[in-house]
Amino acid sequence: MAPFTHDFRKAQQRMPAIPVGIHAMNFTWQATGRAEYYYEFLSLHSLDKGIMADPTINIPLLGTVPHKASVVQVGFPCLGKQDGVAAFEVNVIIMNSEGNIILQTPQNAIFFKTCQQAECPGGCRNGGVCNERHVCECPDGFYGPHCEKALCVPRCMNGGLCITPGLCICPPGFYGINCDKANCTTTCFNGGTCFYLGKCICPSGYEGDQCEISKCHQPCRNGGKCTGKNKCKCSKGYQGDLCSKPVCEPSCGLYGTCVEPNKCQCKEGWHGRHCNKRYGASGLSALRPAGSKHRQHTPSPKRAEEKHVPPESNYIW
Repeated sequence: MAPFTHDFRKAQQRMPAIPVGIHAMNFTWQATGRAEYYYEFLSLHSLDKGIMADPTINIPLLGTVPHKASVVQVGFPCLGKQDGVAAFEVNVIIMNSEGNIILQTPQNAIFFKTCQQAECPGGCRNGGVCNERHVCECPDGFYGPHCEKALCVPRCMNGGLCITPGLCICPPGFYGINCDKANCTTTCFNGGTCFYLGKCICPSGYEGDQCEISKCHQPCRNGGKCTGKNKCKCSKGYQGDLCSKPVCEPSCGLYGTCVEPNKCQCKEGWHGRHCNKRYGASGLSALRPAGSKHRQHTPSPKRAEEKHVPPESNYIW
């Protein structure tokens, strides 16, 4: 350890003020032999806070001296606020494995660093500080060569301008924290969404500035929606190209016509929800398929009147 402590003291005694262009100094150290040594930096202190901040090192303040040659870097952070020479103190001790301080360890080594007032072309705005490297150090929320740009998270949309951190100025027609919402005076029809001042995003099947034009040449009926060129999406209970055909489930069979969803209009002489029952027929014959050889009897109007059953021809169940 003697060479390290000797060089450290010699650097302190003979080194002139560290020049402006040097921002750090390297020292090489190494523990010789098999003995273990420990170090502790007791003080890293600037004596001229207005010119230079406290010095820095690139290793922990407390640790083991390496057996392999390693570099300890001491930094000199000039503030760039004014010209001058700053004094700073580096106080480090070296101990053996028994915790005894080695007598050659330097105490209160004082160094000097020449600093100058920094100048950044164009200046630093919004509280930014020009450092010794002539670069603006920006406060939180600002960025840019001169700290002239504010940072908005989330970013301003639709041409909005971030003027201070988190505050967007929105162009006409937009509003919201980040100008993400459109303030439309135009009404969008048929489920269209207002996207921009006077403009609508139309759903499938519609077009026009206000989504007022259907792509279906003939309108979809019974609540159907136009989904494309001459394509209709029918509401429940209807089918067909224009959603004009009602759906009956089960069907109305051979003796009825579906006139509304799940409503059958029966032919003369037939009745029932699905038009599968014939007047005057037993339950078995009512369900007999058409064309059966079984003789079916149609009651006369007189018998129907006697049984109080009206002989209707367009019966809707």
